[in-house]
Amino acid sequence: MSIMKKGLMLAMLPALTLSFVLAGCSSSDTPAASPSAAANNSTKPAESQKPQLPPYTIKMFVPGAVAQKDQDLVNQEISKYLKDKINASFELTVIDWGSWKDKMNLKFASNEPFDLLYTANWDNYSTKIQQGNIIPLNDLIDKFAPEAKKQLNPALLEGGKFNGKNYGFPVNKEIASQFGIMLRKDLVDKYKIDTTKIKTLDDLPPIFDMIKEKEPGVTPLLMNKDTTVVNRIFDTQDFEGVGDGFGKVKRGSTDFKVIDVLTTPEYKKALDLARKWFLAGYVNKDAATLQDMNGVMKAGKGFSYFEQLKPGKDAEVSLATGIQWVQVELTKPLISTSDTTGAMTSISRTSKDPERAMMFLNLLHTDKYLVNLISFGIEGKHYVKKSDNVIDFAPGVDAKTSGYNLNQPWLFGNQFNDYLWASESPQKWDNFKKFNESAETSKVLGFIFDTTNVKSEVAAGVNVYNEYYPGLHTGTVDPNEVLPKFIDKAKSVGSEKIVAEKQKQLDEWMKANKK
Repeated sequence: MSIMKKGLMLAMLPALTLSFVLAGCSSSDTPAASPSAAANNSTKPAESQKPQLPPYTIKMFVPGAVAQKDQDLVNQEISKYLKDKINASFELTVIDWGSWKDKMNLKFASNEPFDLLYTANWDNYSTKIQQGNIIPLNDLIDKFAPEAKKQLNPALLEGGKFNGKNYGFPVNKEIASQFGIMLRKDLVDKYKIDTTKIKTLDDLPPIFDMIKEKEPGVTPLLMNKDTTVVNRIFDTQDFEGVGDGFGKVKRGSTDFKVIDVLTTPEYKKALDLARKWFLAGYVNKDAATLQDMNGVMKAGKGFSYFEQLKPGKDAEVSLATGIQWVQVELTKPLISTSDTTGAMTSISRTSKDPERAMMFLNLLHTDKYLVNLISFGIEGKHYVKKSDNVIDFAPGVDAKTSGYNLNQPWLFGNQFNDYLWASESPQKWDNFKKFNESAETSKVLGFIFDTTNVKSEVAAGVNVYNEYYPGLHTGTVDPNEVLPKFIDKAKSVGSEKIVAEKQKQLDEWMKANKK
């Protein structure tokens, strides 16, 4: 495979400054060894000599459910801390999930200067690379973040490489994924629902019928266009994605055949199930157009929804919504390319100081005080400590009233340095380790599709997909009528060409990796 080579020249710091910074990155203020060792570091700012660097403001964008009222206060605290570390100020901006892709595309199109952004395999990662919107990081990592690099499971960096280069620095977290359903705990307890008996999708309709009958005003199953039985369960239970555009491989496949999923009986079966549930009244009527389910969930108007799971995911969602949830696994955990590239931070081509951005990422991965400040806010205002590593909301504050409850610590740095909420299991990080160890490893781990030869077809395919999938995946429209139109239109813009190109690249990748 080959990608367009971008003439990105990184302005190097003067030799004197570089040697000082490298020495500073190795100081005891930002230790980094193993996650367990890092977890024992002091959480209080340590005094250090000011780096001889010009002032600089690091700007970072991440997606989130809602902008945080106290974001400016947290940014100010981070800026104070960074001043003595790398002489930088910090501006984090949260963009709602519904408009994340469009707004970030506009920022690149307008050449807006900024430094860091969340990236992921599902978020047109390879397209960002090929368009030159994010820059290769290998040299920057080796020079300015060697401590952070040492913390990572090698699979995270290897699985995220594109043509041998890393364009995203992965968050240190779980490296497997599993999907299932989240259920409201108060209603599970009220109706004595035995969650251990929920093994497949077929076990859910009787429960949905009971909720529909006994809890008027509560939707049995919340969906929006991105959180459906199709893309949360079917996609991960039967198939594995292999990059942007049409075409997947069967999970556990040994022939590595790329399949146009739209024409498979599994896809039609999943669409029929979504339609059946929609007509049965299990699903909210606005599922195809609903952008964000967070408000509905917080209002207690939904009983369940499909979710990507990990140990303790139910506790995280409970904190975010102020409502207690329980999780039920429906698929087996898998380590795939989408998981190793599921939460990364990339540096924008418009950054005026990529070196400083990487210095910040090194701190974010190795400095416990910093990662908890950006993840959970200001101690005494947004949380209080119950013990050295356990926190809870400050008196008079809860998930709904807190000025800073982003509740997405998986976006930042090294999660093994994160505080635990009082409602979380003290064994959370041990459970993460066991979860990773129990997971099946994808046979196409590390393959990333290069869309250069089919970029126009992929772009047109995205538009077709976006036109049809919300209605089909939520069951809002009849698949018997709409699916044939979807398939025909996909073929008309080049879906078969995309599948053929993926197959060609996958075959080459298999030979190179002796699969």
